[in-house]
Amino acid sequence: MGYAFALAFSKFFFPTIPTSAYVHYPTISTDMLGSLNTSGQGLNAGTGNGLRGFVKKQYWHLFARLYNRVGGSVDVVMTNSSWTASHIRTLWGPARSKRRKPHPVSVVFPPVAVDEIVRSIPLTQESERERQPTILCIAQFRPEKNHTLLLRSFARFLASTANVKKEDSPKLVLIGSVRDSADATRVYQLRLLAHELQITKNTSFITDASFPTILRHLRTSNIGANCMWNEHFGIGVVEYLAAGLISVVNDSGGPKLDIVVPWVEKEGAEKGETGFKASIEEEYSDAFEK
Repeated sequence: MGYAFALAFSKFFFPTIPTSAYVHYPTISTDMLGSLNTSGQGLNAGTGNGLRGFVKKQYWHLFARLYNRVGGSVDVVMTNSSWTASHIRTLWGPARSKRRKPHPVSVVFPPVAVDEIVRSIPLTQESERERQPTILCIAQFRPEKNHTLLLRSFARFLASTANVKKEDSPKLVLIGSVRDSADATRVYQLRLLAHELQITKNTSFITDASFPTILRHLRTSNIGANCMWNEHFGIGVVEYLAAGLISVVNDSGGPKLDIVVPWVEKEGAEKGETGFKASIEEEYSDAFEK
């Protein structure tokens, strides 16, 4: 996350020692400040109302100003995506300019096991025949990953395929790690939601899967889904593309700006899209159908 306050603390005691930060996700962002409104998105949407909401807004804005100041002390700043870079330039840029920091904020994409995926999943006409009508989601079972949106979108999509033969009925596979009891409870609640939506027979949950298991599902699925608002990069989405899946991602953050972008030839001519973007249930359902 960059640990801006720790770096500023170190800079105070050792002013001549250069500091560097690789920021995966800003501690606070301009999008977060706007998300407190009723029309906002994410986990804090609508929490800016009332007295508590007013206090929360003031605290966040004060924290953003402090984050601006301490971030300005960092000499070399790298980020993991264009989305993160944009927010860091907005938040830290003014303070860095005042302190005459010569190095611009740069983007260094995180490592992804693309080579291993490509070696394990050859994209040939024969291998493509193994794919099933399966939507795959690889994401930790955390609230910000918005599995609820995915389940509701899949239920809507499944309802539109009622006339499809049972053996050809779409499936949804959710793979993710479980860190603690809170995550385990979240998986249980998601299972209850799947039951409520009547999609249990078509939905599978796999927790703490091994890499060979992930590769097997990447090899046989045909769609890769991502529902997190403002995902800072999206390693799972890169894995989808490397394995030949059609990506359906949230219309925000790193997946939108860096990964699911128009396919461009070396000469600069656009050749087509590399996936679909969505924000709400209807858009996800329509994208799955395409």
